[in-house]
Amino acid sequence: MGLKITRKAAAVWKGSVEEGEGRLSLGSGTFDGPYSLRSRVEDVPQANPEELIGAAHAGCFTMSLSNLLTEAGHPPTELRTSAQVRMEQRDSGFTITRIELKTVGEVEGVDAETFAALAQQAKDTCPVSRALAGVEEIALVVELAGAPA
Repeated sequence: MGLKITRKAAAVWKGSVEEGEGRLSLGSGTFDGPYSLRSRVEDVPQANPEELIGAAHAGCFTMSLSNLLTEAGHPPTELRTSAQVRMEQRDSGFTITRIELKTVGEVEGVDAETFAALAQQAKDTCPVSRALAGVEEIALVVELAGAPA
């Protein structure tokens, strides 16, 4: 049997959706913070589920890309990935419709084409991408630092 890993997170909510608020916490203890409806629809200094999904996706993708580059003989000097998560109101309810991962890599000895191909493989195979398969579009923008445009 293969390795099985379980991670935990929790949410507590008090009050109505419009007026209430809650707390999100990670089982590791590295994050515990407030969230609310306002944090989902406005720019307020609180967490929201979409940002946490984006952070999880960016983190998983970046680790996967690092692994693929290393296996190809090109361990990265640095990979920087950002994620934009779009949520839209549809007839069926609010839906995450698009995630854009943008990654910039500093990697010696790899060409832009190989970097882009490995990034695509990482996007397609990282566990969080697989978990988010219901998202209509997961876009990828890649840039190899120092490579000709």
